[in-house]
Amino acid sequence: MGKTIDFDEARRLELNLLVKFAEFCEKENLRYYLAYGTLIGAVRHKGFIPWDNDIDVVMPRPDYSRFLKKVQECPIDDYIEALDYHKVRTFPFIKLIDNRTRMKEHFLVTEENLGIYIDIFPLDGLPNERKIRRKLFRKAAFLMKLYAFANYRFNTGANARKKLIKNLLYPFSRLVPSYKICEKLDDLCKAYDYDNSSTVAEIIWGFGERETISKECFQSAYGEFEGYAFCIPQGFDQFLKQCYGEYMELPPEEERMTHRFEAEWKDE
Repeated sequence: MGKTIDFDEARRLELNLLVKFAEFCEKENLRYYLAYGTLIGAVRHKGFIPWDNDIDVVMPRPDYSRFLKKVQECPIDDYIEALDYHKVRTFPFIKLIDNRTRMKEHFLVTEENLGIYIDIFPLDGLPNERKIRRKLFRKAAFLMKLYAFANYRFNTGANARKKLIKNLLYPFSRLVPSYKICEKLDDLCKAYDYDNSSTVAEIIWGFGERETISKECFQSAYGEFEGYAFCIPQGFDQFLKQCYGEYMELPPEEERMTHRFEAEWKDE
């Protein structure tokens, strides 16, 4: 067993990944934006949300695809790796990891190749007709649930009843092909060209229809995060209100969720 990585050290490693990622994107002229809790942190706290230990960014699909190709040809650094479901068992989006570390998530089986990471999600185009958009989001939500079913950890659950049900279903969950789910979800999200769409969303792992937003909101601005300037969407207020409501108000203590995991340095 390697040396345990605590909450504060995990944050420092994640911030380092974000800094290196942003420098790479600037060099390669790739668009990215802080998103979700990381964006709230930048706007409300100028850094991490005090109880949070997670970093999320989004990239327009054309930039996301170019990033994946470029980073595989020329890695950001010798200890930084972009996990891609085409090559390893992982999520249907990119996890940029520090491969000097090892991580075990509490609910999903991902530790075969996972380390301290930041999440990178694609922004995709949407159809103009609301009925078709709703159908697309429903399909995406079903595939996300199917992915979670195929990858959940034995003997876990939010309560005793859910844990029992999950344990009974566990043998069947291992028969579901994780790669195929990722492929279907990715293909679904790419159905509408980003550049030719007026509205966009992070479909692959997002909040569903309420993320639908004008592409104009994703013009670049800058926000401070832990003493660094990173790209944020110019329309951050609209984006965050649609996802979270009154995001500038601190949530009740019982709703302040921390990403649960165990992490350690790999043995030399």
